[in-house]
Amino acid sequence: MCDTIESAFVAISRLASGSEATHNVDSVLFPDGGLRPGELIEISGDSNSGKSLLCLELIARIILPTSCGGLELGAVLIDCENSYSKTVLLSILEKHILNHAEPALASTLTDPHLLETIQRAALSRLHLITCYSLEQFEFSLLALPVLFVRQPELTFVLIDSIATFYWTKCTAKNLIRQDTYQKAHCKTLSRLAGKWKKIVLFTKPSHFGGRQASGRDFEANSAAGALSLDGSTQASSFAGQLTPSMSTASSAVSLIDHRIELTEIDNPSPGGSEQGSADQRFSAFITMADKQQYVRFYLIDKYGINWIEA
Repeated sequence: MCDTIESAFVAISRLASGSEATHNVDSVLFPDGGLRPGELIEISGDSNSGKSLLCLELIARIILPTSCGGLELGAVLIDCENSYSKTVLLSILEKHILNHAEPALASTLTDPHLLETIQRAALSRLHLITCYSLEQFEFSLLALPVLFVRQPELTFVLIDSIATFYWTKCTAKNLIRQDTYQKAHCKTLSRLAGKWKKIVLFTKPSHFGGRQASGRDFEANSAAGALSLDGSTQASSFAGQLTPSMSTASSAVSLIDHRIELTEIDNPSPGGSEQGSADQRFSAFITMADKQQYVRFYLIDKYGINWIEA
């Protein structure tokens, strides 16, 4: 009887702890209240649209203390693009600290040592993994559960970019479509997010693995369709023998809970090129889990991304 009551209590506690958490990492991008454990978020865009920069903006909000408008949580950044810049992240952290610090704290920020202390404490919550090859990337994904056990405060996983090592996988002897490659990784990341109750975000170029409404597609052999999360089985290959399938891209899309598409806006200003560059705008087209859609606009400057009114 006692064992039954204890088991029920543990089960209810586990379900409650996994369902009520909502992390309001950015109310501009996620106006429905934030992100929930187990969700997968795609950030796409052309070159220089700010994908890597947006990752750093989100990381800043995740790792900063609540007294500075942050979540005070841990994050893992898997950098496949060699795009991580500590200097840029420090500038973004400074921006958020100065703009969102509680009044009692803001009055003391004239002391540069205090600002540095807050930044160092925030950076201690970031775990950086740099990958220079497909093997390193796939091994990093397999090793994440071990990291989660050792550091349970890690709540977010960000990957920049999921498409980096595609051409290592796709060779003349081992042809694989971009949408097939993306689907395999989305399966892996979705399972990882769901099993460990983490929030996973990844970037990709807007042209990579484009959506297709219908028609023929090719997917990897189902026996190697995604990476093993416990490391007990397949450790690298998920391409295998190519076989016909229907709408692989649609399947990958269905695994994604939120989508953010970044685009540079053509500047109609008649001003000179120097003025046009200073006023250059970008847009973020956001599709939420409930299919609601929003458009947000932003500028990029030395302090990162600045959201502006439409």
